[in-house]
Amino acid sequence: MRKTGIVMDSTGYLTNDIVKQFQITIVPLSVIIGTETFSETELSNEQYFEKLNHINSLSTTSQPSVGAFLEAYESLFSQGVEKIISLHLSSAISGTLRSAQMAIELASSKKIYLFDSQSSALGLGVLAWAAAEWAENRLDAAEIMHNLKSLKEQTELYFIVNTLENLRRGGRIGGAAALIGTLLQIKPILYFNQQGQIDVFDKVRSRSRAWQRVLDELTRAMLSGKRFRICVMHVNIPKEGEELMEELKSRYPEHEVRLFEAGAVIATHVGTGAFGLVFHPWPIE
Repeated sequence: MRKTGIVMDSTGYLTNDIVKQFQITIVPLSVIIGTETFSETELSNEQYFEKLNHINSLSTTSQPSVGAFLEAYESLFSQGVEKIISLHLSSAISGTLRSAQMAIELASSKKIYLFDSQSSALGLGVLAWAAAEWAENRLDAAEIMHNLKSLKEQTELYFIVNTLENLRRGGRIGGAAALIGTLLQIKPILYFNQQGQIDVFDKVRSRSRAWQRVLDELTRAMLSGKRFRICVMHVNIPKEGEELMEELKSRYPEHEVRLFEAGAVIATHVGTGAFGLVFHPWPIE
């Protein structure tokens, strides 16, 4: 067991192979569908969308309990972990980080470092992935936190949605509120601003143009000459996700390209058919 444990909430959506390989502990958020409540990690995407077909309203979500975080922390300490880094979705759109803070107050050890990704989905996931890689290389928790702050500044997330209605109803719409009622004419490219809120990066006329606009940002970032980790993410459009990934692999063969699918919590807020891109310089030299 490593000396530094890595905890992430379930909205990071790393694949099971990454989670297992790098010993990342997941604390799940919950999704409420009609009168039923499910832990996000116990509900497959297929089950989620099937259940949605049988209700007349949108699903909702809730943050993990203080007890869930406390259980995760104490479990790691009991296994010999000395310090914990706990990474979570933006505190500007969720109370998840606050639940983690309250759990630390009750924990047997206070050597728990909280990190606000000021993002979500793979914007969070790639940071937790990097933190786990650094822990695997035996970096101290303080070094990892220092590296995370730097890497967060270099991590970019852009996503395109078919509807803003889910974000509006969930209260997560932020600066994108100004676009309500105009989505038939445009495809907004959304991102997390410096305050960790969802905002509008650009407005274009089609999904294809939106994708090309995002690729322009990737090209600009790559002018640094560094090797990049590039993550395609999608909500319930696996075929399109595969096509986007293969396009990137062909275009950027010297970089790492992976495909990820967002789960029920993010699907609740952005709707099916959403897709996006996350990228940053490869964290391991």
